[in-house]
Amino acid sequence: MTPIGDPLALLPGLAGMPTGELDALIVALAEPELRPTPAHDLARAHALGARFDRDQDPAILATAVRVYQSCPYRGRARGLVGRGLALRRLHAGLRGQPVDLAEVRAMVDDAGDDPVMPGSAALLRTMADVLAAYADDPAYDRTEALRRLDDLAGAIPPESPTAWLVRVMRTALAVKRAGVIGSYGDATAAAGQARDLLSRDDLTPTDRAMTEAMLAGAVGLGAAQRGEMDGFPATVEAMSAIVGKLPAGYPAGPALRQTLSELDGSVRPEDADGPGPAPAERAWRLLVAATHRARSAMDRQDPAGVVGAIELLRRADRIAPGGYQHRPLILTQLGQLLTVHYQLGGGRPVLGEAIRRLSTAREEMGHPGHPVWTFCAMVLGLAYRLDGRPARSRTTGLQALRGHAWSVLLQAGTADAVAAARHAADDARQVARWCLADGEPATAALALDAGRCLMLYAATVEMDVPARLAGLGREDLLARWRGDATDPDLRAEVLTVLTGATPSDAAVPETLDPPDVAEIGSALSASRADVLVYLIPPDDPGTGGALLVPSSQLHAVRPAFLPLPRLTAGGRVAAHVDALGLRDAGAADADTAGGDWRAGLDRLCDWAWPAVIGPLLDTLDRWPIGRAPRMVLVPLGDLAAVPWHAARDRDGTRAVEVATFSYAGSARLLCQNAGRPPVAAEAPALIVADPDGDLPDARAEAGAIRAAFLPSATLLEGGEATSGAVRGWLAAGGGAVLHLACHGTVRAGVDGSFLSLGGGRLTAHDILRGRRTTEIGLVALAACTTGVPSGAYDEAFSLTTAFLVAGTRSVFGSLWAVPSDSTSLLMFMAHHYLWAEGKRPVDALNHAQRWMLNPDRKVPPTMPVPLRALLTGPIDDVTAWAGLTHQGC
Repeated sequence: MTPIGDPLALLPGLAGMPTGELDALIVALAEPELRPTPAHDLARAHALGARFDRDQDPAILATAVRVYQSCPYRGRARGLVGRGLALRRLHAGLRGQPVDLAEVRAMVDDAGDDPVMPGSAALLRTMADVLAAYADDPAYDRTEALRRLDDLAGAIPPESPTAWLVRVMRTALAVKRAGVIGSYGDATAAAGQARDLLSRDDLTPTDRAMTEAMLAGAVGLGAAQRGEMDGFPATVEAMSAIVGKLPAGYPAGPALRQTLSELDGSVRPEDADGPGPAPAERAWRLLVAATHRARSAMDRQDPAGVVGAIELLRRADRIAPGGYQHRPLILTQLGQLLTVHYQLGGGRPVLGEAIRRLSTAREEMGHPGHPVWTFCAMVLGLAYRLDGRPARSRTTGLQALRGHAWSVLLQAGTADAVAAARHAADDARQVARWCLADGEPATAALALDAGRCLMLYAATVEMDVPARLAGLGREDLLARWRGDATDPDLRAEVLTVLTGATPSDAAVPETLDPPDVAEIGSALSASRADVLVYLIPPDDPGTGGALLVPSSQLHAVRPAFLPLPRLTAGGRVAAHVDALGLRDAGAADADTAGGDWRAGLDRLCDWAWPAVIGPLLDTLDRWPIGRAPRMVLVPLGDLAAVPWHAARDRDGTRAVEVATFSYAGSARLLCQNAGRPPVAAEAPALIVADPDGDLPDARAEAGAIRAAFLPSATLLEGGEATSGAVRGWLAAGGGAVLHLACHGTVRAGVDGSFLSLGGGRLTAHDILRGRRTTEIGLVALAACTTGVPSGAYDEAFSLTTAFLVAGTRSVFGSLWAVPSDSTSLLMFMAHHYLWAEGKRPVDALNHAQRWMLNPDRKVPPTMPVPLRALLTGPIDDVTAWAGLTHQGC
């Protein structure tokens, strides 16, 4: 046999060597009679690596690594061989083969950097980080991985071919983080990064296909997080086409094809068998297969199919390695299916296993920040009910709702917060139904409020974060927060601190929990109201009803539930919402001027009395109030669009004539508002009117109010009424009154609420920025749809609630596009009762609306002639007076 004099000279040609010659060389390099040197061993390791490239046999690669590790050769060629083997290990991992990533990192450290391509070792380490993330390696450190990746990105010139790979890996880690911690912004950012990469003209066809796959994955994940599943088939189709473009031997191809099979439901349980995939990958494939099988079985109510999915999940649990991050999801899915199996006729042992599995899952999650927390706890709550343990069920249900609050607070963008909150109201109503069924109305109130106004609450908490961190002495987190408050890991860390160190069931303060009935009672007392009333629409578990929480002044009265069989969110309510053009998007573009609109609104009010207001007043008549009741309504869902104070009895009596009504987005918001000190009447006042020059009645109204009641107020009309002037007044601290007689708009989307002023818009977010610096006694929004939310009604994100959160004690807002002439009259009279007769804002509006209904009304001498001239319309035109509502104290 011919001796191999310089084995290292063979290295460059090994990749192209025919397989037969390569096999012979591998044998020859180890022949004892050739007296192999360390250089021969290093060449053999490289040859084995080249041989692995031919058929991907993991045993060959394992041998190559062993030979490399035992080789004492320390020359320059060692780095070339070590980096090559490390890269092959990483490619094998992408194909689903087991990989010891600690071993890979050790090889990279041993091999060092390529002198020709600085940063190559760092690149390999970050590739190992990405693989660790997607292989669910318990040792994966996301914070450190992202730091290394950002350092690498900063060190590589943008024109370097490696720059593309670094940005792709950054995108991949962002997508992974989005799924792990539930941050919606990561998926959006990843999609943006992928689009930026695709705008380059130097990508190879393969690199472009890989980037397109990353984009499709990010877009699909974002849509799934937001519940937008209509486009899911198109996403799968797009990914299928993209994967088809990849070369057969492309390293990431198998992983992408596996992902595609998981998306389209073609993954099979057999895909988890065999020695190839690592245990974590096998467990994941079983989870995906079980999920698809379970969905089909539950759609068909097929017990056998459910049992089959259960067995797959049991296998997945047995296979999952220690510390596997998806084990809580496996256990939650398993617990859910076991609960379904019990409901389909399984025995008590099935339910017992369900409770054990779900309890274990929750213990492993540890806190409400886990993305699966709410789902798991809701199923566990149901299982406890089926097991005859209602108290445990209620407690578990309330703990489930904390997950919604955490998820909303985690999001950095308002749109993401709204998406995260989309199921909160439904889950809250479900838990409330459990509480009501158990005769626990006080706990039901807690549950209902846990699902309301979360996005608005998140905005306020975010604004308070700097002060809270400073108060806790966490200057380290405060500095990072000021640097980038959108970082999901930082937000999760800050939330952990704000909720009391490591969150647990025993350490979750008011940051996640709404006020209890004692706090609500105290807030009602401070607001001089008698009762807070949740109006609950009917659903499958029960009829509609009113949940009543009394003021703390009513010591003998306890929270109670009043069934209302005639209450519905369909029929006239649905027709009313459709007429307003408010369903779903919250747009206010429907024509509300015609007689059909007025007639429909009258029919709605005629229904509202026997359905709700009549029974409610009858109940309050039995309370020891001793006068006309004063109530704060929190209508759920589309019921918030109804002017309940305008409900009409058969004799023509309107509810506002026999009771005083205020409204609230949530009890939490009411409690926050009630704790604010009053604003001095002599504080500055600002009146803004007719900035667009098309509201002459509003201009007359503003001038009349200033002349009669607020002579020292600043009056801005026409071109002077700019958004900048109003922002400046708010930034200066506000004052006693802000009266805005202008156009208001609600458009689709969470940022759709704004006032039209000169020089631009005043948005709800502009208003919120004044929190902690602004104090206002009363904001009178004599503008269209200022009390209408720009998203879901249960989120209640409107101009009205924005002012309340920003520091206003009382707000008048409108439910629809109110006629300008009647609004001017109503607003003047509200100010009359407020300033001339000294009434509280809620009473001032109440008396002004009664005045509008009174055929014998007396016109105060302060009302100027132009406004008197408007007293020509019908007395009981509900569109003219009922659109304005009060919120606050």
